[in-house]
Order: sequence, then C-alpha cells, then structure tokens
Amino acid sequence: MRIFGERLKEIRKDHGHTQSDLASHLGFSVSTVRKWEQGLAEPDLNTLKRICTLYSVSSDFLLALTNLDPLIYEDRFEKLSPEDKSALSLFEKFLSSDK
Repeated sequence: MRIFGERLKEIRKDHGHTQSDLASHLGFSVSTVRKWEQGLAEPDLNTLKRICTLYSVSSDFLLALTNLDPLIYEDRFEKLSPEDKSALSLFEKFLSSDK
C-alpha cells in the first residue's frame, strides 16, 4: 500500500492541501493521514471514496491499478487548441471503429 500513500501525498500537494487540511476535511487526525502517506495504515472503503471525490481522482489510480492520473490528462486536454481537440476526437473514432 506504499504506492497509495505516495500518490495520496502527491495529489494532496497538487491541490495545495496540507496533511492537516486533509485530516480536517475527512474528520481524522493528522497522524492518521501521515500513516496513510507512509504506508503504515490505509483508509477504509468509505474514506477512500471520499478522498477520490475530494480530489477528483479514481480509486484505480490511488490503488496503483492504473498509472493514468485523470487530473493530468484533464488539464492537458483543456489546454489543447480547438483544432487539436478535433484531431484527437477523429483519432478516438478511428481507434474505436470496427475494421
């Protein structure tokens, strides 16, 4: 569960939150959040869902079932020009078409 802690820390910092901010938002102590980030403990399922909702991240990413961070890709997509968005849409259609 070490990767979970590393990813939680990274996402928390990306949002400008301290361990204290996250602990306060979720109703836990700072030491609990610290243990999660150090891989010494893990949140229960309900808390995991709340973290995912708070940070708009998938549990698959936090649990290292995928390496695709949706926030990174969402930000990149928003920065694309209208022409690039159109080209990407055409490429997605190509990939999903039956051959």
